[in-house]
Amino acid sequence: MYRDHHSVFFYLSALLLLLTTNITQADVFVKDEIITEPDINHFSMCHAHGCKEVEQLSLTPIEWQKIKQHFLPTAHSAEAERIQVANAIAEFEQIIGIKTDTTHDKAGLFESMGSYGQLDCIDESTNTTTYLLILEKQGLLKWHQPMDHVTRGFFLFGWPHSSGAMREMTSADNASESEFAVDSWFEDNGKRPHIIPLSQWRSGWTPENDPSRP
Repeated sequence: MYRDHHSVFFYLSALLLLLTTNITQADVFVKDEIITEPDINHFSMCHAHGCKEVEQLSLTPIEWQKIKQHFLPTAHSAEAERIQVANAIAEFEQIIGIKTDTTHDKAGLFESMGSYGQLDCIDESTNTTTYLLILEKQGLLKWHQPMDHVTRGFFLFGWPHSSGAMREMTSADNASESEFAVDSWFEDNGKRPHIIPLSQWRSGWTPENDPSRP
């Protein structure tokens, strides 16, 4: 299945590190140079499989307005805000793709592994977590709170796969029991990520059984 054994080894090593951080200290990103408290003027973006490449970036006022406009008008329900979040992350990817030459990132990994500008699920989940943290810091999330990235599989029950995640909030200080995966790995760069109940995602969900998609 793989042609680039070095890339596979690096990918598996990084994924093992991600699994470890999720278990022991989940608020720590895969590499030390990744900014863990990002804002629009200073944040990191991963690519090249397993965050092999980390770029430090910022957004111009015009770029930020393109993202921010997806939250107008303010959502009056958590369900509506999840649509806004999906649109905003797609906008992030379109803007960042130009900055990092990753606009040609394709959905999934295996067929395109080793291709220039391709991201794996570690890259995607790390970047999605960064984008969610920026949205939270800018006060745009009224109904959700970012979570640490999540991982399923662990080799025992399928191929490991990671995703960004967030929990629904009933108020500024109270979380509901609803948690969601925010998974951009299954789509090309700049396309809306899938936002799925976390329990469904952990069970092995793939886009073929996503009821929210046409």
